Amino acid sequence: MSPLTIYTAASVRHIHSVRLFHDALRARIPGIRILDWTCKATPPPDLTPAQRRQWFDTEQQGGQVYAFCRDACASADVVVYLGQSGQDAGVEVGLAAGAGVPVIGVRGFLEAPGLMLHGAVNVWCQDYDSVN
Repeated sequence: MSPLTIYTAASVRHIHSVRLFHDALRARIPGIRILDWTCKATPPPDLTPAQRRQWFDTEQQGGQVYAFCRDACASADVVVYLGQSGQDAGVEVGLAAGAGVPVIGVRGFLEAPGLMLHGAVNVWCQDYDSVN
């Protein structure tokens, strides 16, 4: 049996939470395969916020990150949406749903997902502990 493969759709603002979530998954699910965008979407540490935005917006860097995330959303066994995240994570959820990949949504503290995001997620949870 092949290992469970997951992808986490989340805002880059949540990069630390995504990494902690991945660590928790690795500790609980032996052999899990995580399609991890966090190392690909991490700009050099010495950039200002404006330079980081520019780094993300370059075709070279942004195109590589987009291609990885697009392919990961369509090939994972499950996608986890970590809210409250923005447009990019919503697009990732849509890519996964369109590919028939189940999506678990962890609702942000004050998040009220819109019609499309709400409908594209198979199961909504209030926090990680409520994911069975």
